[in-house]
Amino acid sequence: MISYAYIDNILHVSLTKKVTLKDLIEFIHDFKNLENMPEKLRIFYDLTEAELVLHLDDISKLSKLAEAATGKFKAVRTAFYVTDPKVTAYTMLFSWLPEDSLTKRENFSTREAAMEWLTADE
Repeated sequence: MISYAYIDNILHVSLTKKVTLKDLIEFIHDFKNLENMPEKLRIFYDLTEAELVLHLDDISKLSKLAEAATGKFKAVRTAFYVTDPKVTAYTMLFSWLPEDSLTKRENFSTREAAMEWLTADE
């Protein structure tokens, strides 16, 4: 299950329970239709309750789809709040893949550290 809300200039995305490749692709398509987003986008993903049902080759596909979906922004900072080792491995791999220098992705084990990084240059 994926839910999201735009709060205090940050898109907060929560993933809970089993999340499949299909779920993530649908979220990316929904994301592309969001309106009134800032030119410098900040996204906070809470994955502490998520079970990602993915294959390793899915990560590269998702990264390319995400970059295409965020191509209209001047900068994108994405923080992943993760605690599960498998989910951490997936998000680390995802964080290493962006080809666009305007895309920054980082992993954090606490919500506070993630939010501090997201708002560091405000």
